[in-house]
Amino acid sequence: MRTQTSDNVKIGNIRYFTELSGDAPISVYVISGAKGDMLIDTGFSTTSQALIKWISKNGYNITDIFITHAHPDHDWNAAKFKKLFNARIWLGKDDLSLISNFADQPQKPTHSRFVSRVKWISFWTKTPFFKSKHYVPDILIDENANEVAKQYGYDIGIVHLPGHTKGSYGILKDGVLYAGDSYAVINGTPMEPPHAYSIEEMKDSIKKISELSPEYLACGHGVPFLFRSK
Repeated sequence: MRTQTSDNVKIGNIRYFTELSGDAPISVYVISGAKGDMLIDTGFSTTSQALIKWISKNGYNITDIFITHAHPDHDWNAAKFKKLFNARIWLGKDDLSLISNFADQPQKPTHSRFVSRVKWISFWTKTPFFKSKHYVPDILIDENANEVAKQYGYDIGIVHLPGHTKGSYGILKDGVLYAGDSYAVINGTPMEPPHAYSIEEMKDSIKKISELSPEYLACGHGVPFLFRSK
């Protein structure tokens, strides 16, 4: 498996791990707090071993796992990593019923060129090959999330970014928005995600991202990129 990480290609001060496969490479991130480190998303089945080695190599102390949304390419390793790192799992409360159940929030293509892609994804997520192992979040993210984050030593802004899923959330820290699939990099091009539960809400979230105007956008697919100039 080919990867690109912040160890070999620096992008700002973002600590990232990207599995370079397909047209939408899967990316995972680490941010630090006063009491430990937070892993943002967990990758897919193919990501696990290389990601664990990267975490170990860099000496990250993973005390928290923030799932941007409960799709299998983001939460596949959540149960495994919770046990491995003895970490708390954070998940948007509106995605609780989505765990291991992709069909709970049917996805619509955001453009005609993605119709076949969505049909393919919808088919495979009905099979065991695309169902994450069940896990129980320790923290359900809601409007009080920023206060909860402070209690655990994280100076971050947790941002609700619905559209791709009902309970999609991102993290704003030090000029970087860790946006999950509220935005995506497909074939190297930043764009709206190929599919969404609500296209209208997705567009509102993209507008919110523009208003937040982060320096960098760190998406769930593709390497981080410069969103605006300083």
